[in-house]
Amino acid sequence: MRETLEQLKELLGADFGELVSAFDIDNRQHLSNLRQAIVESDADTVAREAHSIKGASSNLGALELAEKCQLLESAGKANDLSGADDLLDQIEQLFEQAVSIIRSV
Repeated sequence: MRETLEQLKELLGADFGELVSAFDIDNRQHLSNLRQAIVESDADTVAREAHSIKGASSNLGALELAEKCQLLESAGKANDLSGADDLLDQIEQLFEQAVSIIRSV
């Protein structure tokens, strides 16, 4: 992940800080939307929000986070949210770790 981030930082220069802020702020909203969608058993929204986080995470090299989001996206598409709460807990923890790493680069 660090290698990807360092490459992005070199490529983007001063704009890297904006990327970091956007990743943090946007995905916190997606996580909030996910939590609400799970409470409401809205599988379509779960799939859509998980997909959004997955893409952003992949772009920054947070592959474990992206993999967990893929699992949640697939669960939403299958209309099976039985393990979604636990999976979202893992995603939130991985997201916080990713933000910490991103901000340290």
